Amino acid sequence: MNDPSPLHESFAAHDTAANGEPIILSLADPIPAEGKVNGYVRVPYSTDLSAYGFIALPIVVIANGEGPTVLLLAGSHGDEFEGQVALGRLARTLMPADVTGRVIIMPTANAPAAREGKRNSPIDGYNLNRIYPGDVRGSPTSMIANYIERHLMAESDIVLDLHSGGRSLRYQPCATLMDHPDPVERSRRLAIAIAFGAPAVLVSHGYEERNSSGAAKRAGATRIGTEIGGGAGLDVRLVDLTYDGVVNVLRWSGVLPADPAAEARPDVVPVYDVIPERDYLYALSDGVFEPRAQLGETVRAGDLAGLLHDPSRPWTTPQEIRFKSDGLVVCQRVPGLSARGDCLFHLASEFVERYPNEIAKAAASTWVKDLFKRRRPRVKRR
Repeated sequence: MNDPSPLHESFAAHDTAANGEPIILSLADPIPAEGKVNGYVRVPYSTDLSAYGFIALPIVVIANGEGPTVLLLAGSHGDEFEGQVALGRLARTLMPADVTGRVIIMPTANAPAAREGKRNSPIDGYNLNRIYPGDVRGSPTSMIANYIERHLMAESDIVLDLHSGGRSLRYQPCATLMDHPDPVERSRRLAIAIAFGAPAVLVSHGYEERNSSGAAKRAGATRIGTEIGGGAGLDVRLVDLTYDGVVNVLRWSGVLPADPAAEARPDVVPVYDVIPERDYLYALSDGVFEPRAQLGETVRAGDLAGLLHDPSRPWTTPQEIRFKSDGLVVCQRVPGLSARGDCLFHLASEFVERYPNEIAKAAASTWVKDLFKRRRPRVKRR
């Protein structure tokens, strides 16, 4: 893989090595407001063998002048690699002269989980994206969640949280957002997701209070996510897609200069609804799952999703698993060995607009630029 992407060779001329040794930020230190800072956030973690030890969360901040602040997260689940690699590429190549505003990059948000390639932290067993708002007095993962919400998101206008299917799932590449009852907030989320430029946008109708979407909402920022790839592997094409999507959002928000070539983009990408109670298909018994549908396939309720085999009883007929609704297959389980409660597939269905031309209006929105024009300049912390 060439680093950086050929689409953004202008970033390659910058040398980040001139920035010197990484700095250490405490949980209470202000986020740098000018220049480029490479370092770690110090999350205290005292053990029998390291009384004053800490968990080091990698962080890169690139800031220049007045403009939006965009927080880029990956590695909330340590077995999701596409976003980690894409943000590493951006962190190495992006420099203050490139930006107007500020970019905060945290490529391994749950560093202990990322270090071991696990979904949940090996220290306390917690899933970072299910424990917001966290607690500064809690376990390490809870402290990380609290820091991200209370400190990073509180200073951000946009939060982009990059995910994939991890070890157990594989996704069709898509930008994602949580549904919101307020039409202004829903439109803002849609606008960012469309600007990302993935092949599709999924709008999930679910509970968001414990995840990064709810955290951003409480902190006053607008968040979208992605689901790109998975299966515990790494495809350079998906890393490129992720990197380009992040750059698209930075250009759309005004943090990076506009790209004239983007004016020739194709029509707005398709948008789909995802309703978990309807669209998720689970195994209700243990066995080896043989899928009979593929990612990107359109299915109907009653179609055969796959067969669940019991190799310990080879004389029994495999159990048929059928889809409960119509839709597009956007996510599929990777391991064959499955247990009761495992997600086997999930679908997406045609997006239902709440008001006329909702998607078109979101696609044309420049809300973050408009918002910043009305805002007083950010006070630089010292």
